[in-house]
Amino acid sequence: MKSVRISILLLLFSLPLCSAVAQEKAERETDIHNNVKLLEMPVPSNIPEEFKAQYQVFLGRLKQALKDKTGERSSTNALTIQVRPGIKEIGQNRTKQPAARITAFKKDSKSEYVANFLLHSYATGDTVNKEEIERFLTLQILNPLEMN
Repeated sequence: MKSVRISILLLLFSLPLCSAVAQEKAERETDIHNNVKLLEMPVPSNIPEEFKAQYQVFLGRLKQALKDKTGERSSTNALTIQVRPGIKEIGQNRTKQPAARITAFKKDSKSEYVANFLLHSYATGDTVNKEEIERFLTLQILNPLEMN
């Protein structure tokens, strides 16, 4: 009888751990235009709060840049863009900077385009602005996908 109680208690205590792992794998889908979707992957728990704040600012600017640079698509030409936050070590000193890994692909395509983007602008000393994001999207994602 004691072993049954202990087993039940262990099961009850392990449930919150399982739900935390499941929440990390969840993603948020945003419709930018008809058949243009942005998949936002969750921010890992090991990223510092300052980097999380920069990432949230970047997400807002990325959504606006995608709205400006893309338009309505047919269902056969649907575009999906996934953005995943991360940290990139820069230089010999291994300075950590916030980054985003952007993956884009068209429906029924066998190729996808992956690019890493630093969220810190050395020109302004702040989070990247909308023009820098648009330039990045054009050169690294949309032109290779022949979307413009």
